[in-house]
Amino acid sequence: MELSEDQAAAFDEVGTALKAAGVDLVAETAEPADEARASQVMALLGRAGSGKTMLLAALIKELEAAGVETVSADYETRKKADRRTVAILTPTNKAASVLRRRGVPATTIHRILYTPVYTPDYQKLADWLLGEAERPRVEDLEMEGLTKEALDKAAAFY
Repeated sequence: MELSEDQAAAFDEVGTALKAAGVDLVAETAEPADEARASQVMALLGRAGSGKTMLLAALIKELEAAGVETVSADYETRKKADRRTVAILTPTNKAASVLRRRGVPATTIHRILYTPVYTPDYQKLADWLLGEAERPRVEDLEMEGLTKEALDKAAAFY
């Protein structure tokens, strides 16, 4: 894929930020996330037809080669500690749709905000409700306002 001069400069800038975060596109490596490294949000801006989609497609290809997984708006049950992820977010569904047609796994900012996040305590509750584990003790769960009565109601509802 041939990138324009502006696209190549933007690609390099994103590559520099990723390398500082432990993802090296040149070496195709992705170190586990480290809280000591600052996380960063980047925005790719430009007019229609300026090559944003083409640039994102090239970046996603390189990120996948480095072992980085794309975060989707679909529920994920277990978070892997050593997994590196990236999310391509757009302000509108139209923009996300255009990107997806070009092979860029994108979703809207709104949808990703309402995507469930995995936590071990919620997983314990889900496993119990599915009959795969014993009933958890309220004292062992770090959930504000959770009572034995609430667990009873959850079991009755499920």
